[in-house]
Amino acid sequence: MPDPVLLCDLSLAPVVGLALARRGETPQAVTRVECATRGNFNDALLAYLEAQGSPDLKAVGIAARGWEDHHGLHPVGLGFPITRDDLRALLGVRRVNFVNNFVARALAMPRLAPEERLEILAGNHVADHAIAVLGPHFGLGLASMISDGMGGWVALHGEGGHSDMPARTEREWQVVEAVRHKTGYVSRETVMSVAGLTAVWQALHVLAGKPEPEAPSPETIIAAARGGDAMARETIGLMTVWLAGMASDVALIIGATSGVYLTGALLDMIGDQFDYDAFRARFLDKGPRSAFVAEIPVYRTAAEDLELRGLATLFD
Repeated sequence: MPDPVLLCDLSLAPVVGLALARRGETPQAVTRVECATRGNFNDALLAYLEAQGSPDLKAVGIAARGWEDHHGLHPVGLGFPITRDDLRALLGVRRVNFVNNFVARALAMPRLAPEERLEILAGNHVADHAIAVLGPHFGLGLASMISDGMGGWVALHGEGGHSDMPARTEREWQVVEAVRHKTGYVSRETVMSVAGLTAVWQALHVLAGKPEPEAPSPETIIAAARGGDAMARETIGLMTVWLAGMASDVALIIGATSGVYLTGALLDMIGDQFDYDAFRARFLDKGPRSAFVAEIPVYRTAAEDLELRGLATLFD
């Protein structure tokens, strides 16, 4: 593999996903290593490259949750910063790209094959305009892709998950207020994320006059929903319609006529409990602009390692 790029996915840190890719190719085999310390991280990179035949690297790309300042990149889940100079010295490269993990996911959307996305709404696809990408896991990610008019795309990072959480019905208002009583402020991410799924489930118990239970894992709530538990099903149902409302809001704001893509590990976990009919009904309920959003295609991703695939596009 001549002049490959080393791709690192830190979105699930301390587990690090590693892959190699060269220009125009999709990364294939992914190696995952847990890195509790900076020494573990350095050793994992070097051991991986040695196992791949110690190639001469063209560049390094890293996708991570977290923030960057003058001290470097601070990935959530790792207890140490990462700097470009550190990686240049360790790996002998000049180019190092740090990218928000959800922006990396967004970069992969224009290249998904038809079988790698599930159609929720057919809409009327407009090529080379704007794409919205959103979805829950540890947080509520949002990014958009804007066509450059020459066959390429520009990714824009957003923090829409921290926008105010609206309520459309009396029941939704009750649930949001129950969560607010505990947290003090309710953003969309507060109720649409791994922690949000638990927060809504606990709020439903309080509204039913029951003691607030200990926080279960999202897997426990989802399993209960599959088993027919009413509160678990309502929890997932509320998150579904709230996600639909946000998706159509974002679609209107940026004019996402090239499509809205739902993605994220929590959606993958929910799986067959995702109510497509409920999502469509709320997405399309936009009053006088309902006809506009009805023309926007909506998809749910069905592909793996999207952060790595998106990172690879930076080096085409």
